[in-house]
Amino acid sequence: MKKQLIVTAAAFALGLTGCLMSTPSASAKTTYLPSYIRHHTFYRLTDGSQGGYHDKTTFKGNHMSLHSSALGHYTWRLSGLKKHSSKVYYGRIHYSKKSSAPIKIKIFNKKHFDFIPKHIGQLKGNYTGDESFGATIFKR
Repeated sequence: MKKQLIVTAAAFALGLTGCLMSTPSASAKTTYLPSYIRHHTFYRLTDGSQGGYHDKTTFKGNHMSLHSSALGHYTWRLSGLKKHSSKVYYGRIHYSKKSSAPIKIKIFNKKHFDFIPKHIGQLKGNYTGDESFGATIFKR
């Protein structure tokens, strides 16, 4: 009886220290867009259903500086980027401290990619926009 109690206590202690000593499997690494995007200047265009933008957009890390002749200068920020495949990222775009939205970033090549919002009016489903309706187009 005494040996069984000692063995049980030892097994419990080993299991407890094993749980406490194990390292978490999740990585705290920040995900960035590819370097051919985040170190260059692009022009923000709109889809076929909107008027025309032609804003000069400079990417540095996960921050974007937009320079518009009509609206002036403003900064957007990307957070929570997750790489889904080599050409698709999901994340959240912050327009200001209080305004943000989930987006899909679809990369076509080094000089062309799109921001597709999760919810678009008149379309069913998530991330269903394309270049003819709903996407914001960035080209070099």
